[in-house]
Order: sequence, then C-alpha cells, then structure tokens
Amino acid sequence: MTQKAAFQYPNSIFKQTTPDETQQLSENPRFSTWYKGWLTRSKIYERKLPDGIVGALRVDGPADSFMALDNSGNIKLVTGVKDPNRGPGSGLLGIKTFGQQQYHQNRSNLQYNAGDDEEGIAINVLCYGDYVEKSIGSERHISATKILITATSDLVLEGGSVRIQSESELELSGQSITTAQINKKDIVLGQKKTTGAGENTTEQFDPRSTTVINTPGSLQSNIAQDWRVLAGGAIKMTAAGGPGALIKDRVFGMDLNTATDFSISGAKSGGIYSAGFIDVASTGEFTLTATDTQVTTANFTGDFATTSLTTADLDITSAAVNITGSADVTITGANVKLIGALIYLN
Repeated sequence: MTQKAAFQYPNSIFKQTTPDETQQLSENPRFSTWYKGWLTRSKIYERKLPDGIVGALRVDGPADSFMALDNSGNIKLVTGVKDPNRGPGSGLLGIKTFGQQQYHQNRSNLQYNAGDDEEGIAINVLCYGDYVEKSIGSERHISATKILITATSDLVLEGGSVRIQSESELELSGQSITTAQINKKDIVLGQKKTTGAGENTTEQFDPRSTTVINTPGSLQSNIAQDWRVLAGGAIKMTAAGGPGALIKDRVFGMDLNTATDFSISGAKSGGIYSAGFIDVASTGEFTLTATDTQVTTANFTGDFATTSLTTADLDITSAAVNITGSADVTITGANVKLIGALIYLN
C-alpha cells in the first residue's frame, strides 16, 4: 500500500528546559543505514568509531530489542525489558529447532534469575528422554541451600572413591539397607545407639574370624528375656576387680546372682579353684551329689544349717578326723569297721 506524505510537519517535539549535552570528537562516528522501517521503527545499520577500527553491524527491533555483530567477532542478542503493558511473554527469547549442536572453545558463563516467577524457579529443564552430561578430566560442582534428587526406579552413585559428608545429621531410611565391603571401620566420637524391635543377627563364615571389644569404660547388657551363650571352644572370664562406676557393691571381683535356682555343670569334670579362701554359704539346704567325690584341701570349713551328702563312694583321708554332734550321731551300713592302733569308747 502506498503511503502519502503529511501535509504539514511539526517544527519541534517538546519545549527543551536544559541544553543538549555534547561531546567533542576529532571525527564523528560514521553510520551507514541499510534499512529503516516506519511501521515498527526498526532499522539495520553499520557504525564505526572515530578510531577507524571498532565497528559493528546492528539490527534494532521494536521495544529496544537488538542484535549486534562487532569487528571482534562478538554477537550480542538482547531482548526488550519485560513489561506487563506489552502483554504476557514480553521480553521473552523463544527458540524452536529440530536439534542443536554447540561447540565452545573457551569458558561459558550462564546466569539465570527467577525474576517475578511465582514459584521462584530460575531455570526449568524438561527432557523426554535420557539426560547425559560428562565432565571429562575435571570436576562438577553443585551448590544450593537444598538439593533434591528423585528417581522412580534406581539411584546409582558410582565412583572410584565416594564420600558423603554432613555438618549436622546424616539420615538413611529404607525398607532394607544392604552394604557390602571387604573392610568396615566406624569412628564414633559421641554416643552410638541402635533402636528398633527387629532381630539383630551377626553371621561370620570364616572360622578364623574374631570379634573383639576393647573399651576403657564399662559394658552393660539389660535383657528382659533369656540370654543364651553357646561356644564351640572354651569360655574364660577374668575379673581384675579394679575401680569402676557401674557396679556399686565391689566386695566381690566377680558376682553371679540369680533369683531362681543356680546350676553349674560339666560333661566331664567341674572344679572350683582358688589361691585364697573359698566360702560356700547357704541360708537353706546345701546338696552335693556325685558318683565320685574327692576333696583335697589344707583347711576345709563348712557351716551349714542342714547338710545332705549322697554319693556312691566316699573316701576321706586326713591326718586327724573329728566328728562332733550336739545330738545323736548315727552311722548305718551293711558292715561298720573301726580300724586303728587304739580304739577308745567312752
């Protein structure tokens, strides 16, 4: 359509209150305009500064958007500012292609801002397919206030060395947690506590395996039900009776106590050995039952309310034997023999 010129053009646009600012140059920048549009006030032009070196090709579009190509090989693409009065999506750079390939030989810097986004999202990437990213021979750094990784199937972290560090709490939760390693070492400087109602089982398949507990403090087990210990080898317990804070009554270096009957048995033999004094005390009955009973001691003293001794054979060998009863003393047998150099009957 052919446009007609105006009948009369204005002499001025506004009444100026301050003089124009000027800059004295030895030679003004040179402009070469290729195209100037009147519908959207767009234009294409070249410019060169007075030095005769710095120049650029610039394409100016509506709403202050432009593209510039300078003599240094730089390309600048700038959109107009976001203005609600210009409608939704103003100032937006939209690109739609059937693929892209980028090759950058130097460092790239990207900066994204959330602006006035209601959800505060600065960048949103949606992939309908695999997302593959590689940093060859270098590092990848991710820094954020909170990092959330969600995988609907599997989440795999693989590396020559994997380290997870936390300045506060580190929490692991799952229906089943399985770890496999050759060596495992836990360093706990504070409290170590396990809470749960499940079964705790430790299995070792190597017969050379050993479990060692070394602690300069105390060891305590509180069990509401049974406690069973089965050892294919020998069991040895030694108590030095030194200082401690867990057991208040320290009369005995080792104390075994039960609210019901107490039994010590051996398939072949049993013995109580002591370098000092052995005290057997009972407020009720004390019963000793054995097929063969042998007592060898320098001094044996027993003080019992009632003593019952049942055995197949009883041999007592001593330099002197004294049997004293405050009531009747009865010796019953098929045959009773008294053998001695002198026998006194009073």
